[in-house]
Amino acid sequence: MMETELILDFLQAALIMVLQLSIPVLVVIIAVGLITNLIQAVFQIQDHSLSLVPRLIAVALVLALLMPTMLDWIVSFTRDSLQVSGGFLSGR
Repeated sequence: MMETELILDFLQAALIMVLQLSIPVLVVIIAVGLITNLIQAVFQIQDHSLSLVPRLIAVALVLALLMPTMLDWIVSFTRDSLQVSGGFLSGR
């Protein structure tokens, strides 16, 4: 019974970590996409590459700015996971 709770807690923490890492990037993609699509609609531009390039640039900037924080989250999660799995494997 205890193993099941540990596994479920780990999976829940992993899903939360995935959300923490992906939400900033997804929000920027949506915001930039809406802005570029609005500009394309106003000026009646029908070029698909115009919406793709700003999104790629925005994602690169967000990842460059948030990379230290994201790496800290990943390292902390990995450290905690290894400590829990070490205790789980040794029977504590």
